[in-house]
Amino acid sequence: MKPATVLTVAALSGIPVLTALGLALTLHHRPHAVTFSDQGVSVAMRLSEDGDQLLTTFTPQRPGFHLYSVGLPADGIDGRGRPTRVEVGGALRSRGPLIAESPVRMLPLRGTDLRFPVYPDGPVTTELPVAVNEHGDAKVVVSYAACSPQECMVPVTDHPVEIPAAALADMR
Repeated sequence: MKPATVLTVAALSGIPVLTALGLALTLHHRPHAVTFSDQGVSVAMRLSEDGDQLLTTFTPQRPGFHLYSVGLPADGIDGRGRPTRVEVGGALRSRGPLIAESPVRMLPLRGTDLRFPVYPDGPVTTELPVAVNEHGDAKVVVSYAACSPQECMVPVTDHPVEIPAAALADMR
């Protein structure tokens, strides 16, 4: 139910508006995100509304920067580039492959015959199907690299994110 609907019903039924507003906010609980920033990228993780997907949004902090595709090999191409990765453990168990809904384009590297699968400049959200154990802490390991046409940030490899059980419950 939308907050506006709750307020309309409250007004028509004589329920005090502050009580109705509290109910509206309760009905529209927004899950908490776990966040960090490293090498020019802000990362925010949350569970989908049904709790079946770990959604991770990677947002370059400067305009003109893109991230590499989840499909890039682990060591890049000829040692260049790093894939966007999200791996889980502990109270989170992966149930399938990591995907991103963003379109992938092949970006040529100037002065070479190499082409890299990258996402458009700006934020990209990945989805990882997960099963959540209601008890225990979760560990998420994140890797990525952000580049612009002029420069690349130092790749972030296996950045650990510990999520205590209470925080995991708040993400739902």
